[in-house]
Amino acid sequence: MNLPLKVWILLEVTLVLVSYGAIMPPPWADPKLNPCAKEPLGWQRLYWPPDGKCYKIFQLGPPCPEGMELSPAKSKGGNELYAECRCPPKQALSDTDGKCYPLFNLGPCDIGSYFAPKNVYKNNVTTSNEQIGTCKEIPECSNTNAIYWVRSGKCFQKLTRGPCPKGQLLTVDDNGISTCACNKLKEMKQFRAADDKCYQHFTTGYCRERGHLFLPDQTCGCWNFLPHFHRESQRCYELGTIGPCSRGEMFTVLPKTNSGGCMCRPGNIRYRNNDACHRPFTRGPCEWNQILVNSTTCIPLPCRRGDLYFPGNAFCYKIGSRGPCEKGKVVIFDFETRPSVDGISYNGVCACPTKNCPDVGRLECDRTKGLIRYGEKCFKLYSQGPCSKGEWLSPAREGKELLTEEDKDEGVCECIPGNIQRLKTVGNELLKECLPQTAVLAEFLNRTFGKTEMIETNV
Repeated sequence: MNLPLKVWILLEVTLVLVSYGAIMPPPWADPKLNPCAKEPLGWQRLYWPPDGKCYKIFQLGPPCPEGMELSPAKSKGGNELYAECRCPPKQALSDTDGKCYPLFNLGPCDIGSYFAPKNVYKNNVTTSNEQIGTCKEIPECSNTNAIYWVRSGKCFQKLTRGPCPKGQLLTVDDNGISTCACNKLKEMKQFRAADDKCYQHFTTGYCRERGHLFLPDQTCGCWNFLPHFHRESQRCYELGTIGPCSRGEMFTVLPKTNSGGCMCRPGNIRYRNNDACHRPFTRGPCEWNQILVNSTTCIPLPCRRGDLYFPGNAFCYKIGSRGPCEKGKVVIFDFETRPSVDGISYNGVCACPTKNCPDVGRLECDRTKGLIRYGEKCFKLYSQGPCSKGEWLSPAREGKELLTEEDKDEGVCECIPGNIQRLKTVGNELLKECLPQTAVLAEFLNRTFGKTEMIETNV
């Protein structure tokens, strides 16, 4: 029996729960919410109101538009279940043509751009969500030999591991978009090791012996004239790693000797010539009720639980409050500190509570929350909003292009993909309606059947 991966996972979870004496079937297995659940294997199917039929859950294609899958969504009250069409995982709905494309690829974009997440659309009525994607221009890195990694917005040196998994290096694909690869092309050939994977030179690579690095001759070894050479241990270590060093230190090229040695990692300090380095405003080498503030001083823990310390005015502020921050920002944790490595930090920093701090005083819809302007109000993008039945709110555009820069935040009502637009006259007014293909076909057949009956009767 061929079932989608998602269904297999749900089935396995259910079986595990049964083995522990707890049965938690998915919501669509409840006949009260999903009429299809009454049928054999009905928990695999969802009811589709437009045609009153049952369809396999998470399947691509009909009744959904091409490239979209049938997914369940519950009302926020939990008393209703909806079947909706959504993009498969790792894809997003384009804000230009309403189709699904893989994220961080070219998608519907022009060369020099990439398809990226824009926001998450959350319906006011249901608990459904749909990732929205848009075309973004690929920025240039200040270093000409660096590549912009579209997934994080950071630049990394070309043909280094960068953000890639072990055995692959950073390069660009045929569309100029950053990617991780290990191929046999000329530029990457010199980085291929005996295991047919690619590694940056002077890193541990695939070398297993401690103190050996992957060398430009594609072997594992250690040369004593390299800055990676540590004279005390007579071994080579990758620069920027802990190597032979103590906690909080890293192995790097020492400024005075130009040879490999240990020094504190950036952001760490050494307390009174201690062997290890510590992050300020953590306990570090201090007593259990103290924190380290500089290389010579430990002070009693200054803040109560839920507050963070600001050394500028030596005062504590509640997490999430404005505190000493400028307008639009709040007090949050110092996420540069790694609690599992450095310990708990009491250092407070100011940051936006959302991805982008809004420009105070300018009235506009927050696109990071999936909102778009229609008239003088904000509505959810790709929801029905102020539109008629069968329509959704999408950005104003002509073809795939937005009409003007001013119109990019202005929404228009369009037929949902898969529906057919039809004009009808009511009185003296010409109206537009969007109907499912099945409804239009049924109406056509009814009209045809009626005419045929009338002709036969007159004969």
